Amino acid sequence: MLLGEPKQTDFDLNFLCLGIPVRIHPGFWAIAALLSLPIGREPLPVLGFASAIFLSILIHELGHALAFRKCGIRSHIVLYHFGGLAAPDSISNYVGFGKDYSSRSKIFVTAMGPGVQLLSAILLVILLRGLGKTDGFVTRFIGVPAHWTADPMGVLNEIEQVEGSLLPFRAIPEFATVYQARLRLADTNQDGLITQQELSDYESRIDASEPLAVPAWESLELLPEVLEPIRRYVPRDMVEHFTGAAQEALLRADDGEGKLILWSSVRLRHQASVEIENEFLRVFVFGFVQVGLFWAVMNLIPVYPLDGGQITRELFVLSGTPNAVIKSLKVSIVCGVISGLIGLQMQMMFIAIMFLMLAYSSYQTLQRMVGRYF
Repeated sequence: MLLGEPKQTDFDLNFLCLGIPVRIHPGFWAIAALLSLPIGREPLPVLGFASAIFLSILIHELGHALAFRKCGIRSHIVLYHFGGLAAPDSISNYVGFGKDYSSRSKIFVTAMGPGVQLLSAILLVILLRGLGKTDGFVTRFIGVPAHWTADPMGVLNEIEQVEGSLLPFRAIPEFATVYQARLRLADTNQDGLITQQELSDYESRIDASEPLAVPAWESLELLPEVLEPIRRYVPRDMVEHFTGAAQEALLRADDGEGKLILWSSVRLRHQASVEIENEFLRVFVFGFVQVGLFWAVMNLIPVYPLDGGQITRELFVLSGTPNAVIKSLKVSIVCGVISGLIGLQMQMMFIAIMFLMLAYSSYQTLQRMVGRYF
């Protein structure tokens, strides 16, 4: 992303990365910390997410800088409060490249940033899948079906889809008082939980003339204090119907003969087994995938001065469209406003404000080029 380069300060951090000078303005750390606060107030997760922001955006700008180098242009990287930029070392170095730095070359340089960033996030997801781990973002937050990315959390969906794999249970105190004494007799494993199978077995065992299972279960609907949805368990005879990771997930939640295999335990223990144990690494991975996907895609929105806005301008130029810059600015205004409104609707205030400001900036630029009305 290209914006004006901030002035140097005494607190800048300078180093070389792949032979390219990198400068980190203190404003970058402030914004990274601010964006990390929703993760939690503890130092470790905040540090993990901020580190993910730093590395992902650095990779983004390295993509631009390495593309500049490929085109024979020396450049440097600056990370600051608006993200980052990769800029030529001097105007003469940039302009002096002349006609050889064509629109196609500009598109290549511009696209390399989000392209490399997106690729790095995808490669990390692939590595995690090879280790049998979840990234915690693609399926859980974006809603991408787990089987599309081989997310190990998808095992839970596999179990749920098998008919008869999940059956309801309730705690005895949740039933109407008139049934509770007989329900305790029906509770064969004495765990205080009742299943429909236990009720049916009890009726068969005593050859009850008065049915118990159906009226007892229906009484739950009459009790206003029973607000939770019916909880579920996996019947023991269903475990052998599964193989591989699904069976392992069920066995992991098995607390022994006579105990119900509670679905809540299956979910919690399976999630714990596929998540990265180290808190810093877990948050770092979550943040790196989130920023790598979100920031890269966001940068491709055709709004100045994002990468997408610059690519749009060069595509207009390549197509031979008259007034290419003016048309790209109009696209920038429309897309900026739409993106800002979407941000407001999704309660992403930082994104909303940023896009609305960028849309207004494009509007001001267009005014200077063609006059007040257009």
